[in-house]
Amino acid sequence: MSVFDDYDNYDKKMDLSEGIEHVRESEMKDKKAPEGYIPNPQDEKYYEVMGIKNSFDNVSVGADKYGQMLISVNTTKEPGEATLDSDKKFMKSQRRKKKFGGFGDFYTNLFADRHGAFAFRADRNISDIRMMREMEIMAKKRVTKGQRDAFPLMRLDEDKEELSELRSMSGSQNENYEERRELERKVLKETEYRDRFMARLRKARRKTYDKRGEEQLEEDILKETFAAEDAEDDTADDETGDILDDIIEDVQDIDEFDEISGQNDEEL
Repeated sequence: MSVFDDYDNYDKKMDLSEGIEHVRESEMKDKKAPEGYIPNPQDEKYYEVMGIKNSFDNVSVGADKYGQMLISVNTTKEPGEATLDSDKKFMKSQRRKKKFGGFGDFYTNLFADRHGAFAFRADRNISDIRMMREMEIMAKKRVTKGQRDAFPLMRLDEDKEELSELRSMSGSQNENYEERRELERKVLKETEYRDRFMARLRKARRKTYDKRGEEQLEEDILKETFAAEDAEDDTADDETGDILDDIIEDVQDIDEFDEISGQNDEEL
């Protein structure tokens, strides 16, 4: 009998040391592709700005140069399973199912739309909370609970509801005590995960603005340079024009002098 027989995969991941998350922080200028995401050649390139990974699951946050953000979720392995379907390991965006939402688009794999990796794309101008809320709503409709477990914060609302029901059903403090204590522990861990993730997502969004700021700064510098060069050219043209005017005036004076001298010679 396995030590994990009494638990679902989510509990295994939460309790094992392999479930400890490791954070990746990248910059768009590093041009690192999001992990677990196979891009569609027709899309703009996404570059990872943040990632969270443990031995089982991976969450990658990327952005393109226009400020569109992508949150990709995939599973790298399952506890006790030797192999894993590639549709769980990779979000294959070149062959995907796309669902439009009010604040973003939701992607799933074509042949494993409910059981595989998934991704959510939204504009970076949408707030962090709105972005995650929309992703959770769309994932709940289109992805199985087992796959949503790859992203711990998606389990939080359901576990809170279950905990509230357990508390309301308890006739005494000792009733359902062990079950409530276990669920309270999980809710606490999931809440901590969500808080950390939202802080990191906020930081990742700022990076995309910083990147656009750098590009705008470069554009402003180029504009100022061109304006200065144009001003120098205009000044040079003015100076050249003044010199030409002086030459023309001198020539005119010479012609007038020659004309007067000729008249004087005739009179003599």
